[in-house]
Amino acid sequence: MKNPALKPHFLQSEIWEDFQRAEGYEIFRENGKNYAFMAILKPTSLGNYLFLPYGPTLKDKSALKSAAVAIKKFAKEKNCIFARIEPTIPFSAAEMKKIGAKKSHHFDPEHTWAMDLAQSEDEIAQSIGKNKMRAWKNRKNKGISVRTSKKAEDLEIFFKFYESVAAKDNFQTNERKYLENQLKFDFATLYIADYSDENGKKIPIAATIMYTGEDASYYAYAGADYKFRKKEAGAILLIQMIFDAKNAGKKIFDFWGITTSDSPKDPWYGFTKFKKSFGGYQIDYAGTYDIPINHSKYRIYSLLRPINRLKRKIKR
Repeated sequence: MKNPALKPHFLQSEIWEDFQRAEGYEIFRENGKNYAFMAILKPTSLGNYLFLPYGPTLKDKSALKSAAVAIKKFAKEKNCIFARIEPTIPFSAAEMKKIGAKKSHHFDPEHTWAMDLAQSEDEIAQSIGKNKMRAWKNRKNKGISVRTSKKAEDLEIFFKFYESVAAKDNFQTNERKYLENQLKFDFATLYIADYSDENGKKIPIAATIMYTGEDASYYAYAGADYKFRKKEAGAILLIQMIFDAKNAGKKIFDFWGITTSDSPKDPWYGFTKFKKSFGGYQIDYAGTYDIPINHSKYRIYSLLRPINRLKRKIKR
């Protein structure tokens, strides 16, 4: 039985577990008195590790110690090199050190931006701002229409924009098949903005993927055609998703990942500024930490990890 006091992140949900199983991963789930977690067994060239995306879920800070005991037990039973955790309660490095955890290169974002959907539609509109709301309200007059899709062929539209943004902002994309498989599940929906030109021909100019969880919806992926940036299709899609989430009874819209850096050189600076321009508030997590189980293999893994990341960038 689930502890009603615990509110897991979407990446700890049963539907995300179902998706991970469909991807071929072995999954473990533990529901303790003051904690809960879903863990994925992940492979490396040196051996397996246990990954808890945005987990464990904790009732409060005091639950971390008992959760860590259970996580280590699972990891040892599966002969893992280490366990990778991402608690959604912020902890200092000193607090994490007490359970034997070391700061790792972040996997899921340490900070996110969110909007309270309990507000009225008028309050949400005021938060978003007049210019963006005007673009959304006048979208049809500007020749822009919004549609949703679950089709693999429409994913090609998104992926073209997605790869373009990744090249510009220097981040690694997920594989096309991985996103295609997500669309087979109820949680993922593709949004596409089409522009009707002077000849009436519809041209896709932006696309996003939204995740839908039990209490929240998430702005998971986005991409747009830079040539049509003045059409504000990205903002139009995002506003549509926000109102769709509210009308579906969701409590929160999560913009999924921001940087806290004020430097324009930060690769996340641009889209962080864009997300914050819609109004909302910041949520801070603990970040990504590793708990070494096999210390000698973990030292080798730590040495090889930056080399492997570089290889993936070169390959891309």
